[in-house]
Amino acid sequence: MSRHLHLVYIHGFRGDESTFQAFPTHLQQFVADHIPKHLDMDVNSSLYPTYKSTKPISFATHNFIAWLRIQPPGPVILLAHSMGGLLAAEAVTHSYNAEDGSKRIIGMVAFDCPYLGMHPRVVITGLGSLFPKKTNSDMKTESELNPHPSIHIVNQNETDSLHESSPSRPLNPSGSTFTSSLSSDSTHSNSKSLIDRTMKFVSSHSDDALVRWARKHSGEPFTAGKRLVVDHFQFGSCMFDPSGLKDRYATLVAWNGLWVNYWTMTRSQSTEHRNGAEDKEFSGRELEDNDAALVEIGIAGTPSVTTTSNEHKAREKELKQAAKERKAKQKETVKKDRVKAGRHFVVLPTGLGAILGGGDKWEKVVIDGVDDEVAAHCGLFIPGQNLDYDGLVQRVGFRIIEWCNRSN
Repeated sequence: MSRHLHLVYIHGFRGDESTFQAFPTHLQQFVADHIPKHLDMDVNSSLYPTYKSTKPISFATHNFIAWLRIQPPGPVILLAHSMGGLLAAEAVTHSYNAEDGSKRIIGMVAFDCPYLGMHPRVVITGLGSLFPKKTNSDMKTESELNPHPSIHIVNQNETDSLHESSPSRPLNPSGSTFTSSLSSDSTHSNSKSLIDRTMKFVSSHSDDALVRWARKHSGEPFTAGKRLVVDHFQFGSCMFDPSGLKDRYATLVAWNGLWVNYWTMTRSQSTEHRNGAEDKEFSGRELEDNDAALVEIGIAGTPSVTTTSNEHKAREKELKQAAKERKAKQKETVKKDRVKAGRHFVVLPTGLGAILGGGDKWEKVVIDGVDDEVAAHCGLFIPGQNLDYDGLVQRVGFRIIEWCNRSN
């Protein structure tokens, strides 16, 4: 009897129903066509609903595992985009995944998941995913783009009862869960600027339906209005909790399982061909940029990441100063520099972040048909933007087949 291989897609937090486009169908077909017959596997895919809950990530993880428990038996591979990868990481390392001494979830494919945070230069733009999006009537939904008989678009009604039965966490009556949880962290000084910018971003969205609703209930400071705002940020705020990000990532790295994070990068451009020395200098600048990001968001520079060596501390001090100088000279540099560096949406485990491990699990995907890193992050599954879209389907497809062979 054939084994059931279940590919489960997880959207980013508050992602819409167009995120994965037709990718599930293309990957489903590729894996079904290429999986070896001796594995005797029946491939099926499910698209888990976008989050109805606005509770903490632990709440969303509980709901997801509850849903997974009632699915047909067989190995599961998770495919998660953006912040959905944080939920997926918690699911694969959850005790549920080792109840019988074997893993139900045998692997996790993350697509541009910010395990170490979003790059500071795009964090405000990236936060747009935490707010309701305007519906484009011309954009097809995943249901319309994936009419494959082996692909199941999970209806929200199927998970409603799971949401209702999930345990809730008491909310901070002061309505300050978001800021207080971060200020108590030892890395608050490093991430304070990001928090300030985040709150300015929220303020700038005063016409947003969520913010308008909260303002309407401003006379009820301890009830629905402000609780709703806090709830929304209980999940989203995990992006600004360096300690939580590091702990989650360390647990994932220590997990004895199969995973990969395909991170996006825009194509670097040059007005002329670079020689070897220029390439080395160029790579050095990219590494310094990522190091500065690690320090700015608080991933590097904390006790669990840094060593006690004077050399390392001096390096961090140097990077902090370099980050300040980079901001001051950014406009001038753009004008003078003949090379437009490729940019990435997420912070990488390179340089100062290499000590965290797992670097070999990160694979770059260059997105040629876009102008900036935010568009690259959102255009991963759009052929007109990811010009090597077919190559991505193949890379992921062969990786899944490899994992099935190894777990057989």
